[in-house]
Amino acid sequence: MLHTVHFLCPVNASTISHLQGVCLDALRNGASSIQIHLSSGGGDLISGFTAYHFLKSLPVPVITHNISNVESVANVIYMAGSERRANPGSRFILHPLSWGFGVAAADHSRVAEWAKSLDNDFERFVEVLNSETQRNDIDWGGMINAATILDAESAAARGMVTSIASATLADSTLNWWVTC
Repeated sequence: MLHTVHFLCPVNASTISHLQGVCLDALRNGASSIQIHLSSGGGDLISGFTAYHFLKSLPVPVITHNISNVESVANVIYMAGSERRANPGSRFILHPLSWGFGVAAADHSRVAEWAKSLDNDFERFVEVLNSETQRNDIDWGGMINAATILDAESAAARGMVTSIASATLADSTLNWWVTC
């Protein structure tokens, strides 16, 4: 049975925890595959990578479907799908990674650690794109640094999208919502 999860939220620890919970609930309710209807402006890098690895660990096929916008680290989540669909007119935004800092002061060692961590997140982002598209001939890092916007067709030409089709609930047995 196909279950559809609707994720129309920013990426943060709370929304990803909720995503994990509804996916596990779907499995407990007989899901033989999970479709994620995704539209997100991105958010927290740690949460995005956590969602990617969680979705890859599920014992059923995961279909991700860009229903409007997949931006920033939400691209990493989208790439977890064994099948990756996109609505006509949807878009993908790859842009330079950044962190927000809520601290008033930090020593040199801490700032150096943050820079290394951000560099590592960039490398992991590029590796996810290389691995999932199997297109090592594309300069994903250059596309990220250039703040690239791809429509569904351009993303399909690069292997991010496996099919372009309008989202539907026709085959979905149950629907689940991640609330923000």
